[in-house]
Amino acid sequence: MRLLLCALLITSNAIACDYESDDLIQYEGHIESVRVLDKKVYPYVEDTRICTMHIESRIKGEWYSSRGKYIFSSNVSEDEACSHAESRAKSVVIKEHIPETIRSKRNLSCDLTTVRNSCKIIYMNVEMPVLGTQRVKLKTCEE
Repeated sequence: MRLLLCALLITSNAIACDYESDDLIQYEGHIESVRVLDKKVYPYVEDTRICTMHIESRIKGEWYSSRGKYIFSSNVSEDEACSHAESRAKSVVIKEHIPETIRSKRNLSCDLTTVRNSCKIIYMNVEMPVLGTQRVKLKTCEE
């Protein structure tokens, strides 16, 4: 009887790990005042409309221009949509002109008690007296 080894596949130990991330972004300043330069609401795509806002924001006595837009449907009021567009324009100014501090905390937690055993899968071509050559799968695992 002849044995011929065709392939060998080894599955490694797996450890379950959880990754947690906690980021805090803090801006070191504020917008003193805002003036609206332009506000437009017009039809957009299908049954949606868009509100675009052009504002100037004062930070430390200096005026900075920015734009924001918000696409909305009939279930959102025009005032609410334009408020979102103004907030987006303010966010642009804040990100561009106010320093930020980023604090980050990362935690990797692994549970070493749930280690799986390593297994081997071996495929062999085996010559059998009545059946001829047959492909056999053999799986062995560590205890």
